[in-house]
Amino acid sequence: MSKFMQGNSKRILVPGGAGYIGSHTCVELLNRGYTPVIVDNFVNSSMAAIDRICQITGANDVPVIEADIRDTEAMIGALREHECEAVIHFAGLKAVGESTANPLDYYSNNVQGSLSLLDAMKQTGVGHIVFSSSATVYGTPVSLPYTEDHPLAPTNPYGMTKYAVELMLNDLVASGAGINAGILRYFNPIGAHPTGLIGEDPNGVPNNLMPFVAQVAVGRRPHLNVFGN
Repeated sequence: MSKFMQGNSKRILVPGGAGYIGSHTCVELLNRGYTPVIVDNFVNSSMAAIDRICQITGANDVPVIEADIRDTEAMIGALREHECEAVIHFAGLKAVGESTANPLDYYSNNVQGSLSLLDAMKQTGVGHIVFSSSATVYGTPVSLPYTEDHPLAPTNPYGMTKYAVELMLNDLVASGAGINAGILRYFNPIGAHPTGLIGEDPNGVPNNLMPFVAQVAVGRRPHLNVFGN
């Protein structure tokens, strides 16, 4: 049995753990002696990321559950079966343009999915969550640089879904339900693991510049289109 999989290691449920930021977080968890329990529906990620996480860390195996976080019973089962002590929540759709074209998909995945996950946590007594939010909750800047207490006024459906989940977490913590929450608001995370084995590698056409650059660099795309001058 791998040293990372021994029974006394703390287990952390990681929805979206096969994705870009999620996979890097799983590597760090393993390196620090935790066991990430990955939940992913692989809509915008790949099982190959799991193999690469193991390759980087030397772990023999990592628990993986292929499921949608909107399936509350599946989330309850995952938390109970693996006796998870906390959740680091990366699951969700994340393209601003796509959210404008398909807002209901974003509210269903990001808001309904988070509600389902929080319900599962409450039912199983798991009291700690870190939520992967976004700087899009700030909207148009009132002042720069942004600070944590900058007014929140998202201007697109993606940002609205993140804001909605933040409000949900604030209300849940204030209710005395026994859940503590931390919120991370990213701006433009870029880069890859030093090994080059994991990085931002979305299924289909990327929505950000850096995956295009990386795919051209490795020969997966013939050229990089530049718009403007």
